[in-house]
Amino acid sequence: MPPPDFTSPLTFKTFNTIPSTAASPSPPSETYYLLAEIKENLSLTRPTLICSDLSSTSFALTWSDLHASPHASDVDFKALGLKKGNCVLLPNAKRTDSSDEVKQGKVVIPGGKDEWQGKSGLRVIPGKLEKVVEVGQDWEFVIEEGEGKCGSCGKEGREEELAKCTGCRGVGYCSKECQVKGWTEGGHKSTCKIIKTFKEIWP
Repeated sequence: MPPPDFTSPLTFKTFNTIPSTAASPSPPSETYYLLAEIKENLSLTRPTLICSDLSSTSFALTWSDLHASPHASDVDFKALGLKKGNCVLLPNAKRTDSSDEVKQGKVVIPGGKDEWQGKSGLRVIPGKLEKVVEVGQDWEFVIEEGEGKCGSCGKEGREEELAKCTGCRGVGYCSKECQVKGWTEGGHKSTCKIIKTFKEIWP
């Protein structure tokens, strides 16, 4: 299944366009996503990541069951892939707006670090926001229309004759030389893990 339309503002919302926790609760008619890049880890007394969305709006990402603690900075976000330069994908997220008590708008993930993915559906995409969006927008051309073609030279051939990238299983090559060229010069090095993650999220 291909990923959703990355050009749709109804599917990929920004922090300011997702529903507020202050609004009356109503289940979304269709799944929407908040996509953002992790910019900074500000875990001092409470595990907190600062993220930037598609409109370059910054917001805090916190966890409901990770309360204030002098050991908050010890949470190993890097081991979970939650590190600077990677992206987070949050389905049907809701925002808490800034106020006198809350200095910065935030999204609160239900649960603690050991259950962050199960309850919220939060996924980590290993890549910068610009590259993640690029892969999403080019999916049909690169992956779907690219079937039966070498991902480097464009040579057509039967799908079974092309050697699939062992990392993402999404791009095929007609020779070892083309595979090396596609990795080093064709940009696959920066998109391989993103493609693999997309195929896991939207199988």
